[in-house]
Amino acid sequence: MNIKSQTCADARGLIGAVLVGSVTGLALGGVYLAGGMAQTAAQHARVTRLADSAAGSYSEAALHQAASRMDAGALAIARRHDPYTVSGDAQRDRQASLLAARLENGDKAEDKPLLMRASLGGSFNPAAAPFHLANALESSRELECLAQAVYYEARGETPSGQAAVAQVVLNRVRHPSFPKSICGVVFQGASARTGCQFSFACDGSMRARPERAAWTRARKVASRALAGTVMSEVGSATHFHTTGVAPNWGPRLMRVAQVGMHVFYRFGGRAGAPGAFTDKVRPSTIEDLPDAPVLTSLPQAPSADGKPVIYVASALVTAKEGGMGGPEKVGPEPASAPAMRPAKAADKADAVKPSSVIATGAGS
Repeated sequence: MNIKSQTCADARGLIGAVLVGSVTGLALGGVYLAGGMAQTAAQHARVTRLADSAAGSYSEAALHQAASRMDAGALAIARRHDPYTVSGDAQRDRQASLLAARLENGDKAEDKPLLMRASLGGSFNPAAAPFHLANALESSRELECLAQAVYYEARGETPSGQAAVAQVVLNRVRHPSFPKSICGVVFQGASARTGCQFSFACDGSMRARPERAAWTRARKVASRALAGTVMSEVGSATHFHTTGVAPNWGPRLMRVAQVGMHVFYRFGGRAGAPGAFTDKVRPSTIEDLPDAPVLTSLPQAPSADGKPVIYVASALVTAKEGGMGGPEKVGPEPASAPAMRPAKAADKADAVKPSSVIATGAGS
């Protein structure tokens, strides 16, 4: 009898627990469902209110109601800069134009004050402006000279290393301390006692026939640079040397970066600021290639603009002693060293500033 009573009690307890759990679950489910329905109703009301306000367009009443909840100072500033709240068509158009100009030029670093950028910390080395040539005829001339510099100075470098060398040439041609043509920069000093700015122009490297694949790569890098591609990593660098040398002009300049096996430098002070790279670039001429040999195997007719055709080293198979490639034995001065005096006394416009000017720019 006791066993039967105990069994019935256990059954009643189990049934009670099940009923309590079911009731609790139903209650929780009802609360959750009610909360979801309330949230849905609130969202529906919000959507309905927005739809009513924007029936075709925002009504004046809805806009006035929204504006009345804004801070008075913020509302005054918003109205002052809103082109559609300005009275008069001319004033409204002017306001819209000014706003568009600010939005378009807001991300240009060169528009910001120099002192403000310097105060933000870090080295100041903004990217150079893109380089563009005037016409296709000039492009064919300058491309050969720039490809020469890329090939002989950075033939074994990565595309980034080659682009950095091309950027140095383009930076130089726009700086007042260097010649004003690309070929003039590349072959600067080739016929002067001071030596070449780029060693390949004087050490006889151009006497050998270029490797076709390497030359094609260098020409592509030069073409992209002339089309406006900027190597921002070297910024406004105007000098470089390989990691295996330590030229005496290094301490006078400001180190910018190392790309591959080359270390790049720029002028200090105003001489290295973006405003210094604004000189007008002129087309290269035959005078930019000193002592260039006359090749009877190549046509000698003038180009389309009436100027002599320039034959650069990539077209040469043999050259005379002391020709465009320069003597085979020269001094130990590294490539791209700062020139100590003008390359040509007759061409003052393309002359390089004396050493005192360079020292001042590097040390300021």
